[in-house]
Amino acid sequence: MKFLFADFKTRILALVLAVVTWVSVYREATEVFPAAAEVEFDRVQDILVMAVEAEDGSAVTRVDLRVSGPRGQRADLRSLRLRARLSADPGAPLPQTLTVEVTEDLLTLPSKFRLVEAKPQRLRVRIDRATTSPLRLIAPAAVAMPVGEGLSLVEGNPALGFRVRSATVSPNYASIRGPKSILDRTQTITVTPVNITGLPSGVHQIPTTIVARLDGHGVTTTTPILVTVEISEESQEAVFTVGVSLIQTEDYARDFTAEPAVKEVEVVVTGPGSVLTDLKSRSELLLAVIDIAGMRPEECRPVDDRELIATRPIVVQFRGRFPGQEFLEIGFRKPQVPESVVTFRKRAP
Repeated sequence: MKFLFADFKTRILALVLAVVTWVSVYREATEVFPAAAEVEFDRVQDILVMAVEAEDGSAVTRVDLRVSGPRGQRADLRSLRLRARLSADPGAPLPQTLTVEVTEDLLTLPSKFRLVEAKPQRLRVRIDRATTSPLRLIAPAAVAMPVGEGLSLVEGNPALGFRVRSATVSPNYASIRGPKSILDRTQTITVTPVNITGLPSGVHQIPTTIVARLDGHGVTTTTPILVTVEISEESQEAVFTVGVSLIQTEDYARDFTAEPAVKEVEVVVTGPGSVLTDLKSRSELLLAVIDIAGMRPEECRPVDDRELIATRPIVVQFRGRFPGQEFLEIGFRKPQVPESVVTFRKRAP
């Protein structure tokens, strides 16, 4: 026991020195690690990257690496970047394809780390000149929806009991920034539909934007774009019986009488329920008329006791204007053909 504890302090010091030496040697030892580097480019003004590809044509967003470095320091490789500065060949037209060799100088490797291998080793970068061009704004491709103007500009449904009457986009054109080779052969660009879920009746102006890509390439705009959506009540129907009146001049009335065979008509009025309710309480706003004032004398003035008969159209119209009238549509129910025989008789002297 005495031998084991002899010179104890010296033994402890030797052990500590051995551990420190081992740790130092371990850290200096190198190891090969797998890693990946995101591809980034520092580009000159007005140059756009259209595609980054490997030599086999596959798209590349990052480069797989094998790097050597101090053992146990793999955590230092979690945020690697491959950064290359791009500049177009002034003697060649755009678009151009540049070749970028993946070298250690382009990687943001920590100190004491070295590049062993990169896949792909070489990148093909297609670049183009950035430009701004006015393109006409259009709605997305038409989809199967209820009847209505511009409904592919909207998605979702308005509040229960309401429907979209129309949807339009403004302005007609927007300034689009993107690759010159793409914009030079493009006239239109699609806007993103707006969500109208739960919106009530009224005219709503909703901001939107363009689709983010054109022919697979990114484009942007600073032009404010609005979709104007008109929402109204769901259409309903109401049947009205309307007496038929004649439109004639006083001169005609002194010389003869005119009597239509059809004394009243049934019409179906379609429109918002609230407007129809108001119209039911004011049915005098509906007129059914036969115009004989414009007929030639030989068509409607009997010269003797014989009757003259003519077939004339019946027109149903509104008397004056009232709120919501523009949303109403009139259709005939009886008679199915909106016309009537009119009998003309000479007045007795």
